[in-house]
Amino acid sequence: MNKESNRPLTLLEISDSAKKRVALINSEFANGFEFIKNYPRSVTFFGSARIEPTDKYYKLASELAGKIVSELRYSVITGGGPGLMEAANKGAYEAGGNSVGLTIELPHEQKTNPYLTDYLGFHYFFSRKVCLAFSAEAYIFFPGGFGTLDEFTEILTLIQTTKIPQAPIILVGSDYWNKWQHFINDALLSNKYIEQNDTALYSIADDQEKILEIIRNAPVRFGERYDEKADITLNQNNHNGHSGPLSGPLSELSSKHCVPCEGGTLPLTHDQSEEYLKNVSQWNLVEDKELEKTYEFENFSEAMDFVNTVGKIAEAEGHHPDLKLHDYKKVTVHISTHSIGGLSENDFILASKIDDVVRK
Repeated sequence: MNKESNRPLTLLEISDSAKKRVALINSEFANGFEFIKNYPRSVTFFGSARIEPTDKYYKLASELAGKIVSELRYSVITGGGPGLMEAANKGAYEAGGNSVGLTIELPHEQKTNPYLTDYLGFHYFFSRKVCLAFSAEAYIFFPGGFGTLDEFTEILTLIQTTKIPQAPIILVGSDYWNKWQHFINDALLSNKYIEQNDTALYSIADDQEKILEIIRNAPVRFGERYDEKADITLNQNNHNGHSGPLSGPLSELSSKHCVPCEGGTLPLTHDQSEEYLKNVSQWNLVEDKELEKTYEFENFSEAMDFVNTVGKIAEAEGHHPDLKLHDYKKVTVHISTHSIGGLSENDFILASKIDDVVRK
């Protein structure tokens, strides 16, 4: 054995190793989020890599994935490997939909299945797992081993603790998952380690039409909302005086620019406005004609700085909101597109840009 390999690391070597790992982790998250945002409407499949093409679950996963892309027009995302992952990708691929894989490097190289329309590789399981869970409209779990159970319990815990928004968790294969349910009842519920309503966070289902209906009724998430409370806790600041969490979603609206609107565009419908509202933070919809939000600051000076900054942004965008300063440190913003007598995408773009002011 090489004696050099048994030598304790120096502090410098430990520091250098840590920096390299953090750089790789950052890169995987950045690349992963950039990649996955190309598939804003998606369903993620999990299950054993050991399931054979002759297995009943292989056929079921393939059929279900095909219906998800053809009937619901959702992308199908898997770990990109063999077994159940291959089955889901095969169904999506043959149905002409987006068949996406987030693959993993393993000591004994995992084979990437041939039914991917796009894929991204990962070194770390945890960064891959975050991206598999990020922003999906539903999670479908087929029978599997430790990896599948790890992914299931982590997503279940994140939803239970409200770290991510609630989304359907569908357990396919009642003969497998009913045994899990017996364990939940006998070991967890009976000892009050979980609440009874925690078992409502997932569904056991085998019928494809029922599964499709669950997914069909699930809200489109448009990306994960970023928890600004985490920044407040870590940094002990108040985001330029804004009282309370922004809970702002990861949105591309603030990267867009307002376009001239001279009356040639119809105002957004109520449903359209509600969808856009998911992409901005805590704005109120007023009679489908106006967006309204009040910001509170530490003092009059900070409130005036905010007004001046918003004014510059609005001028640059060619958009002119109404701003009202009151109680010395509160600013209420009203946004609407007057030329069309209602709301347009421009209003939500400006709202997103204004939220960015208090984040910085």
